[in-house]
Amino acid sequence: MHLGLAFWNLDAFIHEHMLWILVIGALMGIVPESGPHFIFVMMYAQGLIPFSVLFTSSFVQDGHGMLPLFSYSLKDSVLIKIFNLIFGLAVGGMFFALGF
Repeated sequence: MHLGLAFWNLDAFIHEHMLWILVIGALMGIVPESGPHFIFVMMYAQGLIPFSVLFTSSFVQDGHGMLPLFSYSLKDSVLIKIFNLIFGLAVGGMFFALGF
C-alpha cells in the first residue's frame, strides 16, 4: 500500500472511485483466502476507505473456511458465495449511502 500511495497516487483514485472500490472489495472477497482482504484492512487503518467498504470486504471474505466445503459440494459453495456477495453488497451499499 505504501508504494502504491507513493508512486501511483492511489489516494486520489480511491477517493474519486469509492463506489468501485466497494465493488472491488466484494469481488476480491470471493477468493477463498484471507490474503487479499488484508489490503482493505490496511486501507481502512490508514483512513483511505470508509467502514462500509471494510464491512463489505469482510462479510464476503470467509478466508480458508470455504475450502473444505469445496471438496464436499461445489454447488453449495457457489450458492454460499453468491449469498455472501449479494448480502455484503446490499448492506455495505446501505452503509455507504448512510455515510459510514
